[in-house]
Amino acid sequence: MKLSVTQINSIKPGKSVSKHSDGHGLYILIHPNGSKYWRLNYRFNYKQKTLALGVYPFVSLTQAREKAIKAKCLIAEGIDPSEVKKQEKAKIKGVYSFKNIAKAWHEKKKNKWSERHAKDVWHSLEKDIFKYIGDIPVDQITSSQVLKVLQRIEQRGALEQLKKFKQRCSNIFLFAKAKELIENNPVDGLEILLKEHKSKNFTHITANELPELAKSIYSLQADPTTKTGLIVALHTFLRTKEIRYLTWDCIDFENNIITVPKELMKMNREHLVPMSATVKEALSKLHSITGQYNFVFASIKQPEIKPFSENAMLYALYRLGWKGRTSVHGFRHLASTTLRENGFSQHIVEKQLSHEIKNKVEAAYNKAEYLNERTKMMIFWSNFINESIKKN
Repeated sequence: MKLSVTQINSIKPGKSVSKHSDGHGLYILIHPNGSKYWRLNYRFNYKQKTLALGVYPFVSLTQAREKAIKAKCLIAEGIDPSEVKKQEKAKIKGVYSFKNIAKAWHEKKKNKWSERHAKDVWHSLEKDIFKYIGDIPVDQITSSQVLKVLQRIEQRGALEQLKKFKQRCSNIFLFAKAKELIENNPVDGLEILLKEHKSKNFTHITANELPELAKSIYSLQADPTTKTGLIVALHTFLRTKEIRYLTWDCIDFENNIITVPKELMKMNREHLVPMSATVKEALSKLHSITGQYNFVFASIKQPEIKPFSENAMLYALYRLGWKGRTSVHGFRHLASTTLRENGFSQHIVEKQLSHEIKNKVEAAYNKAEYLNERTKMMIFWSNFINESIKKN
């Protein structure tokens, strides 16, 4: 006798799994916890096999029968329905894997980023995220799994990176949620289980400490690329990434200008940096060492294809005793504050820092705007650094 909905609903779970047949190989299993699973027994190539058809009531009695009929039609055509199901699962797993969803999210976002930043974001995900959860279907990833991945980053002390990875993962899951692939974001709430990155406030780095900082950099015993990188960073207040990926065709020794390509800039626009005599001399000396390579700050181990490490300058500052006091990014705050205190307008300083202009009326960007004033300012800044050493 075939099953009815009333009968299925009235079956009480026992101490062990019970089986209730609907006929022709279709049956429902009732587990002690009350769960109800549809199954179909069939033979294929003389072997007894079982096909899972879903969970009741999410798969109704009618739907279970329809699935059983489709499976039997496949068997009649010489096709194993279990293999078809495996192939469908594999396809779904691939299409909706975390990595593929992340790829779709990245494609949407990268038009707003510089090419270099887009590559950095993707590389970071490949290095620290995908190898752990990349192949898992996005709707099957748990908060616990994401937490374990983020804790790997936390354990190596990279709290600033941890904050970025957490945000990127959260954005990918929000993208999946908007696509109605998941109901909840597994990243939500994980901040209470992870160490918090506290942004360092470098307002205490003042011009009074500049002589000590400059002396320590000038006397640094390190490879030429790292030392020159710190000198350039101090005198030009460029960001680490903007310095790392500079190529020699960016350096115009004749006109004393460094042109930073838009791909390296946070605001995705080409940026001009006037070179003072100190910067020009430092880069001229480095040219005799790395001038045969593409990158100005070429890696020691792989100079033909890589710049020096992203942490080379930061770790050098640590060795000099500046850990917790300042960083390469801190040079920007120091220069900004000191230059404004010495009479340079905020607009000129912000222009040289390549900061975003909030006022839409002023937002049209001209890389050479105020170049004469900026050149004077950059020469003043270099002289200010060098004179501060002489006075102390």
